[in-house]
Amino acid sequence: MPLLPKSRSLRVALTGTLCVALLGGAVQAGGDLSEAEARGKHIYTKGASLKSRIVTASIATSEAPVSASILPCIQCHGVDGRGIGDTSPDINWEVLVDSAGHEHLERRHGAFDAASVAKAIIAGVDPAGNDLEATMPRYAMADEDMADLIAYLKRVDSQLDPGLSATIIRIGTVLPTEGQLEIAGIAMRLVIEAYFDFVNATGGVHGRKLELVVGEWGADDTPAFWQAQDMVSREPLFALIATYIPGYEAEVSGLVNERQIPLIGPHTLLASRDNGRYEFLLQAGLAEQAEALVEAVLRKAVLAQADPPHFGILYPRLQGFDELADVAGERAAQHGIERVAKVPYEANDFDASKVVETLRSAGSEAILFLGSATEFVELGAKASELGWKPTLLAPGIRAERGVFEMPKSFAGEIYLAYASLPTDHTSAGSNLFEALHRDREFNYRESVSQIAAYSAARVLHVALEAAGPALSRERLIESLEGLENYQPGLTAAVSFDPNRRMGPGGAHVVHVDLANGRLDGESFWIDLD
Repeated sequence: MPLLPKSRSLRVALTGTLCVALLGGAVQAGGDLSEAEARGKHIYTKGASLKSRIVTASIATSEAPVSASILPCIQCHGVDGRGIGDTSPDINWEVLVDSAGHEHLERRHGAFDAASVAKAIIAGVDPAGNDLEATMPRYAMADEDMADLIAYLKRVDSQLDPGLSATIIRIGTVLPTEGQLEIAGIAMRLVIEAYFDFVNATGGVHGRKLELVVGEWGADDTPAFWQAQDMVSREPLFALIATYIPGYEAEVSGLVNERQIPLIGPHTLLASRDNGRYEFLLQAGLAEQAEALVEAVLRKAVLAQADPPHFGILYPRLQGFDELADVAGERAAQHGIERVAKVPYEANDFDASKVVETLRSAGSEAILFLGSATEFVELGAKASELGWKPTLLAPGIRAERGVFEMPKSFAGEIYLAYASLPTDHTSAGSNLFEALHRDREFNYRESVSQIAAYSAARVLHVALEAAGPALSRERLIESLEGLENYQPGLTAAVSFDPNRRMGPGGAHVVHVDLANGRLDGESFWIDLD
């Protein structure tokens, strides 16, 4: 079970009638706010004045006040002001001004009005003059800021994030359902639907049902990213999961960060770890696999007390592959390796003789190859023909089973990297995955894509559960940032924190046993952190 967010203990402790404590970050408004209400929302959610005036808070009268940004209202009272569990009260305006008054365990008082709400926030007393709970912070702020905060309290109940209602959490994805990638896209959709049905059949998430909205692409030449852009603009969605939009990774990252909508587990090999606050990656991409291979070879040299090899990086001129080569080169440079020969070639115009001559002349002793499986075999055949035997490195998904067609002279000199291996499977994760397949009669033709969709659904589910009933996008992000070594069930464990959005933090490296035509039992995890 993942660790709860670090602030969870604070959230439980700071209970009180009008605790104004911040969860952190902006919260999407439901409906237009006036300028005063927008300023009040900033105080409610961030504990700070947009007019740059000082706002302070004190838990006990004997303690020095602190910045209200440390102790602001959303944390105790939630995005909609209705409180969290039984520990903090509902502060919606119609509740506060109820003419029937309020009865608590040890005190009773009449209805609030604007003046008595302000007095409660500043002095910690109710309309009858009774002291509020000691855990209720006492705030100091300018009269203008107090007026703005009260204006927002009259609207706070309308502030659920998009895609949320009292009974539904609407989650979106964008998948190819026609064209060349339709089999993978449809398989992913079916897995997500099956997992959501499983969650809903067992009570949902804190009483809310998961609802899937699918943006489809592939029927024509319209750029797939347009569908994502249109769907996010058109549909009220709480979050996105397992999007599959190859070639538009940067655009998708820009979109979710601009719209402040969390994206969990995009299905891609080219995502960047510097992808902004709202995107959470669940599997190592090609960049991480390339870095892991570089690390593996350098560690092998250290263990053998040998000099580090001179690296060559061979890659096709495709979108994003220049950046992959740069990332791998930078990883080598971190270890003081200055001689890295980067050799690009035109896609679909691979000349094995030419690249072998170039790399051999550069003195390359370890070759990181990022091309296709066919080209990998051609590279090995030409190198063997010339009696040249460098160590060959490749992401497993690029080399595929073609690696077993390599000349036997490369025995002991080929390493592949993988985002996940069967050793990552847990019994619980495998059992549920198998049950979904049996119940829905899925096939395993697109197992890689199915596992990506399943893992994204699992991580979303556990993060929603940990976020609690007073759900918001900010609470979901906080919950994700609190995941530590969580195992989705079929992939490597993921950990996130406020500065980390690549969950696995590394990749598997496997030695290839050419003699027996299999991956060797010698596999090891390379932690890139």
